[in-house]
Amino acid sequence: MSDEFLKVATNEINQELSAISQILASCQNDSDVSKNSGAIEAHMHKIKGLAPMMGKENVGELAKTLDIILKKIIAGKNMSDFFESLSLSVNEMKIAMEKPHDLGKIQKDISDIAEKISD
Repeated sequence: MSDEFLKVATNEINQELSAISQILASCQNDSDVSKNSGAIEAHMHKIKGLAPMMGKENVGELAKTLDIILKKIIAGKNMSDFFESLSLSVNEMKIAMEKPHDLGKIQKDISDIAEKISD
């Protein structure tokens, strides 16, 4: 993997996380997240695909789980207490893009949420 690819990919993921943060800044609760779930999911989907290709498997795995939840919200599943977890996840992903950072706890928390809304 070239240094140029890593630089471009890192920049792109950081832009996607920033875009999600901007959307979340306009949200106050789960209902607002639900209304914006399509836009958030589009950004998360890009992170899910790109992060593992650049060696950020932990970021990609968290994005994958969040993507699953967001798709269920888009499909009409009601979600409670997700706004805070989503916001925390995005902040943790930003840290993990800058330096080695354990996402194990937030990944478990998000996985638990995903299991609760299983089909």
